[in-house]
Amino acid sequence: MSEALVTPSDPVEYPTRDGRPVAETDLHYLRLAGAAYGLRKFLADRDDVYVGSNLMVFDEPGNPRRHLSPDVFVAFGVRRGSRDLFKIWEEKPPSFVLEITSKTTRREDERTKRQRYAQLGVPEYFLYDPRGEWVKPPLQGFTLQGRRYRRMTECVLPNGKRGLECKTLALYLWLRDGELRLYEPVSGRDLPTPEEEGAARELAEERLDAAVGTAKAAEQKTRQDVSAMLARQAERRFGAHVATRLSALLQRAPSMQTITEVGDQVMQAATADELLSMVEALVER
Repeated sequence: MSEALVTPSDPVEYPTRDGRPVAETDLHYLRLAGAAYGLRKFLADRDDVYVGSNLMVFDEPGNPRRHLSPDVFVAFGVRRGSRDLFKIWEEKPPSFVLEITSKTTRREDERTKRQRYAQLGVPEYFLYDPRGEWVKPPLQGFTLQGRRYRRMTECVLPNGKRGLECKTLALYLWLRDGELRLYEPVSGRDLPTPEEEGAARELAEERLDAAVGTAKAAEQKTRQDVSAMLARQAERRFGAHVATRLSALLQRAPSMQTITEVGDQVMQAATADELLSMVEALVER
């Protein structure tokens, strides 16, 4: 059973699924998801931009059969937020479309969709073949001139690599060992993929754990050094037996602040009993 959305202003039912898989292979899905994720992060601070992925796009009011399903698209001048489908007459045509092409979608991507996107007035259209088997070269870009697309010319990116400039997004598309990357020239970095952000979080957590461990080790070493010094001072003033009892009490001290306060008592106490009594009070408080 197909899903549908009905609105009061438009009684026609428009399906939200076309029955086709999101992507042909795991690789195609990963590349699609990576591009969509990076673009959503890149445009996250704008309320007038929508980034869609594998969403049903309708361009003819009252005709639920006339639709496209771009792998990734960006539309400006529309509200941000999730949708079940995208009606161009209620929103705006996309400014950027990326199709992750495959054996089964090659002809549609190169012909049917290319013509339809030109008719819709999509300024920039990109094709990407993750396997490099069906589209040569595997990354292609097209700029709308009049009613037809003109193929983009490869350029040198600010990072020194070769790729294609996407003027509508102020980004560059290029391939790193066959993987599509979206380069942002202001930051000088590629937009992140979910896997990269996950790995970065894990690394940050590992570094934080290591830093915490180092700090705890340093604190423990300081506690031991200061405690040993106080025990020596107590031994000089009151004897070895007092130093031994003081060391045992210091092991129970809850913090370095407590140990510091004990240091004051070691120098100020008049007798061994007074010292041990005050130290025990500090440790147990």
